[in-house]
Amino acid sequence: MGAVSAFSWASSGRLHALEVFVMKIPKTYDEIMEHFGGLIDEVTAELLESYAKGETVRVSEALAKSGRVAVEGVVLRVFPVRHFSKNGRSGKVGSVVIQDDCTVRVNFWNEAAEIIEAGDIVEGARIKVRGYARGEEIHVNSLSEVEVFVDFVNISELDEKVGERVNVKGFVSGLGEPEKANEIYISDETGRVKVLLENESLYYAVDIGSYVEIYNALAGEDGIYVDRNSRFSVGE
Repeated sequence: MGAVSAFSWASSGRLHALEVFVMKIPKTYDEIMEHFGGLIDEVTAELLESYAKGETVRVSEALAKSGRVAVEGVVLRVFPVRHFSKNGRSGKVGSVVIQDDCTVRVNFWNEAAEIIEAGDIVEGARIKVRGYARGEEIHVNSLSEVEVFVDFVNISELDEKVGERVNVKGFVSGLGEPEKANEIYISDETGRVKVLLENESLYYAVDIGSYVEIYNALAGEDGIYVDRNSRFSVGE
């Protein structure tokens, strides 16, 4: 804790020096260990250091200890926001399951739940969250603690992604047989790929030249598969 000088006016109008103490927030491992004076172990101190620096840790590591953590992973599933009332107070919570070195459920409370309500988190997106690990889940309370990234794969790279979930964008460059209504073709600047549709309504939602973004599709040897775990967005 360090001291700095400040000043205030007394009733006499004379300037008096005051001693104001400013607490330094511990950020390094050594500072954290010294600050807590042996009340935490080395693993917890390392997690707090990563959190203070904004660095992420593996999900399995975050779940090994309770406390503040920062983790990153790919969204496997999004659950809708539900509203509740407890002890006379109302609130809301939504959740997602993310994949890193293992899976974990992340709960977004109150203000943080708005990012799910807005549809900004989708299956296949990558998110970074800063929150509190408790039990087998992570809890987030503020929108400022959430970052969302969408990594799109070039069509030319899909051969290397067989069996994986991918995000792809491009323009519709072909339509399959209307009688089946289960496939379209999209192209980007690197190539062309067949898109197999589980939901035939998506076939009728596009036309040649339509711009589409596909999230969390399954890459196969003969194209990509848009199933119930995927999201299909049609642009202008």
